[in-house]
Amino acid sequence: MTMIWVMILLMLVTYLFMAQRRQDEFAVAYARKECERHQVQYLECARQGHKFMKIDGTWRFRTLYIVDFSGDGQSRYHADMQLRGNRLARFDMPAYKAPNVVFLQ
Repeated sequence: MTMIWVMILLMLVTYLFMAQRRQDEFAVAYARKECERHQVQYLECARQGHKFMKIDGTWRFRTLYIVDFSGDGQSRYHADMQLRGNRLARFDMPAYKAPNVVFLQ
């Protein structure tokens, strides 16, 4: 009977590991897409951790990510991203230095 519980525990740990890896892949895809939408250079995306948050009066489980990007190719900025499951919940990008733009009149 103990062997069955060990196998179930092993399968659960394996499933959770694979689910987290899949969520990380979704996070990188969302980060690249948001950087492309804001016309900045994507540098990297890293998982910061998990958190229970109260949103709209209910507690929800979120995964937090830090997305590094560059607006001018020389500096590095950090954006915050939250995923709920495999869906993008929030993407907060700070103000950043844009490349030199010349306006013609």
